[in-house]
Amino acid sequence: MHLNEAQRLAVTQGDGPALVLAGAGSGKTRVIVERLAYLVSERGVDPRNLLALTFTNRAANEMKARTASRLGVQRLGAWVGTFHSFGLYILRREIDKIGRSSAFTIFDDSDQVSLMKRLIKDLPSGSPKLLPRRAMSWISRLKQDLQVPDAAGVSSEPDEEALRLLWQKYHEALVRANAVDYDDLLVLAARLFLDFPDVRDRYARRYRYVHVDEYQDTNHAQYVMAQRLSEPHKNLFVVGDEDQSIYSWRGANIANILNFEKDFPDARVFRLEQNYRSAKPILDAANALVANNLNRLGKTLWTAQEGGDPVRFYRADDDRDEARFVVDEIFQRRESDGSVAVLFRTNGQSRLFEEALRRKALPYVLIGGTQFYSRKEVKDILAYLRLLINPNDDEALRRIINVPARGIGGVTMDRLEEYARTRGLPLLQVVREVEHDQTFSARVREGLGAFVRMIDDLALFSREATVEDLAVRLLDATGYREYVQETDERDFRDRLEIVDEFVSACAQHDNVRGEGNGGLADFLQELALYSDLDAYDPEKPLVTLITCHAAKGLEFDEVFLVGLEQGLLPHASAFHSESEIEEERRLCYVAMTRARKRLTLVAARERMAFGETRAAEESQFLSEMPSGRIARVNDAFAEPAPRPSFETRRRRADAFAAAPRAEAGAIRMGTRVRHASFGRGTVMYVKGDGAKCKAHIRFDSGRSRDIMVAMAPLTIVEGE
Repeated sequence: MHLNEAQRLAVTQGDGPALVLAGAGSGKTRVIVERLAYLVSERGVDPRNLLALTFTNRAANEMKARTASRLGVQRLGAWVGTFHSFGLYILRREIDKIGRSSAFTIFDDSDQVSLMKRLIKDLPSGSPKLLPRRAMSWISRLKQDLQVPDAAGVSSEPDEEALRLLWQKYHEALVRANAVDYDDLLVLAARLFLDFPDVRDRYARRYRYVHVDEYQDTNHAQYVMAQRLSEPHKNLFVVGDEDQSIYSWRGANIANILNFEKDFPDARVFRLEQNYRSAKPILDAANALVANNLNRLGKTLWTAQEGGDPVRFYRADDDRDEARFVVDEIFQRRESDGSVAVLFRTNGQSRLFEEALRRKALPYVLIGGTQFYSRKEVKDILAYLRLLINPNDDEALRRIINVPARGIGGVTMDRLEEYARTRGLPLLQVVREVEHDQTFSARVREGLGAFVRMIDDLALFSREATVEDLAVRLLDATGYREYVQETDERDFRDRLEIVDEFVSACAQHDNVRGEGNGGLADFLQELALYSDLDAYDPEKPLVTLITCHAAKGLEFDEVFLVGLEQGLLPHASAFHSESEIEEERRLCYVAMTRARKRLTLVAARERMAFGETRAAEESQFLSEMPSGRIARVNDAFAEPAPRPSFETRRRRADAFAAAPRAEAGAIRMGTRVRHASFGRGTVMYVKGDGAKCKAHIRFDSGRSRDIMVAMAPLTIVEGE
């Protein structure tokens, strides 16, 4: 083992709970890999008794490959994978305990939104108008907390009453379709461990050593899975970093890592603080930034590497100048070795960088753009394949029953849907029954009959065929290639290439997985858990455009962190809460520590938003970094002003006393103010009104205070 002392102590600790606080670039994956290898080679643990859970397929595959290499084996006997894939593994074997079939399919994001749109449309008249994604987000948060749809628990609030009704209908639709969504992969597995002790005990005996990577990103369902599974033997080994907790918006609960010692009183805690990734100037700036957070367990990264380029800062004239500067810098160093990434807070910021890179003919990859498996052509073919596996998958049928066209329009579908609701039947069964119903036109009956016969023939063929042969047969039977060519004359060649690439993906799956219906089920299962990060190849000589959130877990030789402005980073949505500002600060810290050699921070004085050019204020995070260690590219940092004399301070105080005080009505989120004692700051949010108006202000010094506006020596600073 080539480990430093802190890593060695963590790897070789005995049984019982352990928390490894692993700072950015401190070798956390190495610690888990070496821990798994140590248990097998030194402690004699059977690999089949080891479980390691992480969050991305990419991280899981890397962990498996490195552990197998470390042990000198071709195939690792331990179970290493994502929480979602482990939940899927449990559900395939145990879901019958809750009265569901193991032949379920997994609804992806578009399936969920499509279903929710229909459910919202069917709400009683007078119901509040709700957006499908808002409803899905509301349901997801409650599901992850292991709550259930309960009509008796409705609120007097009209929105919540409608949302709970939607949740009930959504849940019923999933059960009726024999389907689960991504949350269910976690929630139902956690429920099985909670409600069926025999199930929990069986898997706890199998997995006597449980490891969790990125523990700070766990939600409540994942916490319950890990806690219940390790409860009998107490062998829970978690690795994480509270300073990199950036996913509360998708359910991650930082309290899971902050309260680990409280939840597991016998736990040992190890701190990994030596950073092997970033140059010292980058670490100094990042450490200074994150030290402003209060919700942290505390650690300071250091590196044995001395020297390194200083962190740079460029203040662009506007967002176009920002993109020009970054791309010009990349172009000038295009022949040098090393990976380059442009990191931004929101996806919409990528457009100008894409345009500038194309003008310079620089290759780039956009992580988070339209993924291959999100293309219409691929989703159409997948819907056919899903229906062959699960005839109850109404979402799949809705997508392709008239693709290519079979004369089955909206009126016909409404009749089929109503019949299905009345009889409580899957849509495919209804289609079978009405094939000979004379109330439908001959054209519709002919189309429905041909559709049913085609599905039955393909389902029979799928039992023995490879996935590639099935895909080829499906394309021929449906006439899908001709459909693509006829419906999109301009881009049909590109779309046909997508179809051909999908067939190639099927062939690659067959080469690895083998033949038969199980092969198709495995293929669909893999794609349901696919992420565009899984296809990311860090060895390709491309410029990577990526959001700060998506960049977590990656690293690059050079990073340009752009859009460092109030309202972007930190994002305006965080201004009402100090805890959300802390998460934005952690996000900035994560982005900065992706850089190995060079880090450049960029902000614009003006930025186009919603068709208007608006002035932009530098991010408060810039003032929290050591200015003496950051070099401005286009001008120099001003030297700190000398402390004014007593007489100067007295005159300022008199002038301040004579100045009109800020009134409650003039104070709002984003207002720049000056306090007699605390100096200048930004109003993050306002509560109350009149004499009771209270402003939460983040001062430029880094302090935050709640200020009673009517009583405080507070003035509005104009022109900032």
